[in-house]
Amino acid sequence: MSDEVALARVLELEDVIGRLQRVKDAVGGFGIDAYRDAGGGLWAGQKRNRFMEGFEAAKSSHSRIGDQIGEAIGECKRKQRSLAFSINAIEHPALSAQAIAIALT
Repeated sequence: MSDEVALARVLELEDVIGRLQRVKDAVGGFGIDAYRDAGGGLWAGQKRNRFMEGFEAAKSSHSRIGDQIGEAIGECKRKQRSLAFSINAIEHPALSAQAIAIALT
C-alpha cells in the first residue's frame, strides 16, 4: 500500500471514530433508568416483576451496546496507529507526521 493511501485510510478511520464516538455518546446519554422509575410504578405484583425483568434485560443490552461501541473505537484506533506508523518517514516525512499526529490524538 502506498503511503498516500495509508494516510487516506488514517483520515477515513478518524471520520469513522468520530461517528462511533457520537453514537457512543448518544447511547450513554440515554437515561434508561428513567424508564425503570416510570414503568415500574405503573404495575404491581406479577406484572411489575415481568416489567422489571424485561427492564433489567434491556439495561444489560444497553450497557453491552456501549461497551461494544467502545471496543470498535479501540479497534479503529489500533488500525489507525498501525497504518500511521507504516508510512515511510524518510520518504514522506510530512505524510508520516500528519498521520501520526492524527492517530495519536
